Amino acid sequence: TLSQKFKSYEFFVGIGDSTKVYAEIGYKNRINDSIRNNSLQKVNTSNTYYINSKIIQNERTNLSLYINFRLLKSEDTTVEDEQSLNSRLQYSQRFFKQLILWNTVFETNSGTLPLQDFTYVEVEAGQGAYTWIDYNNNGIQELEEFEIAQFQDQGNYIRVLLPNRVFIKTHQNRLSQTLTINPQQFFGEDGVKKFWSHFYNQTSYLLDRKIKRDRNNFNINPFESDAKNQLGLQLIFRNVLFFNRGKQHYTTSYTYLSNKSRNLLSIGFIENNLKSHQLNFNHKFATSWLITLQSNFDVNESVSENFASKNFNIDEVSFNPKLSYLLNDNTRFDVFYQYTTKDNTIGSFESLQQQKYGVSFTFASTQKAAISGEFNVFSNNFEGNANTPVGYQMLEGLQPGENFTWSLFAQKKITKFLDLNLTYFGRKTETSKTIHTGTVQLKVYF
Repeated sequence: TLSQKFKSYEFFVGIGDSTKVYAEIGYKNRINDSIRNNSLQKVNTSNTYYINSKIIQNERTNLSLYINFRLLKSEDTTVEDEQSLNSRLQYSQRFFKQLILWNTVFETNSGTLPLQDFTYVEVEAGQGAYTWIDYNNNGIQELEEFEIAQFQDQGNYIRVLLPNRVFIKTHQNRLSQTLTINPQQFFGEDGVKKFWSHFYNQTSYLLDRKIKRDRNNFNINPFESDAKNQLGLQLIFRNVLFFNRGKQHYTTSYTYLSNKSRNLLSIGFIENNLKSHQLNFNHKFATSWLITLQSNFDVNESVSENFASKNFNIDEVSFNPKLSYLLNDNTRFDVFYQYTTKDNTIGSFESLQQQKYGVSFTFASTQKAAISGEFNVFSNNFEGNANTPVGYQMLEGLQPGENFTWSLFAQKKITKFLDLNLTYFGRKTETSKTIHTGTVQLKVYF
């Protein structure tokens, strides 16, 4: 019953050197047989036409193009002929002696997407990635009650995809764009160039959209949005502007991030949106001291089609200064503080004011042994019901009031091919007992 057979032939013609500049055009025919009525019978025929080329390749420019178009004809007259288009365009360019770097990748893919169902299966404590919280206290595990575990000891469940024979024909457009401006090459020069040499900027953009195919039509416009036929979306825009990048001397960076994702499941769509402004400052002074300042201004939104408890829109502001003493290249001590406010602007309008105090250290003895540890105190002033998905998201697995967490990690290189790792994590809240989690790992390199 597992027998199958195919016959295939291919013609192609090309010009150029496949390691440099070249172009290739080809055709491929394939006849597929499968078991029907206890005998091998012809089930479909495919005709594929393709172009594979590298149009430009030199020190400044790279341009390549690949296009594959397939027509699949079934012997079953009730099944419509299927067309698919897979392509990839890649272009990179260096301008003004590598002052500006440009890279573009555009891809299209035709295929199918399963209308996926899933469930959660309990595993040994600490071996999973999800935790179950009985929000309505009915003792029944419901899909909306599973959250990503914030701590290892909470990870008691894994998510398992269920077998599914419901597939939706899809067409995917994926556009990736990166633009880098690097005036650091002007370092050491005078005048205006010296000023600009302190800066570095990188912009990246990713648009990955899956849409439901209407018969055999192909929409290769990645920017065209049709909410009714949209099955999946990932949209990311990120820009980072550096001053004195990598120097630890008045080093400053500003990052803007906009991230949108949308996925279709059997339980309906789930959409997440994040807009973030982050400012980082690092400065090393008096030989051995390093001050770090980080501030964040975020808006985090979640929209669920069928689970209203998963809907929230959280405005978050945080300020995190840290002072480090660098004893040498392998040893450092840190003391830090973080003040965070979070406000849910919809639903029950939950709010959180959090203060975090902490110390940490890192010690390494050449390359044979290393140990690091951290101790944190959280003071959470939370208004609202903490036993909800929104409360869990805002508190990040902690509880209102005083919380304590501490960790220790030790690594020992026993031989050239053998490492021993010891990990310990502890936490305590006002309403729970102390929880200790420890792991031992022996890693062998072959």
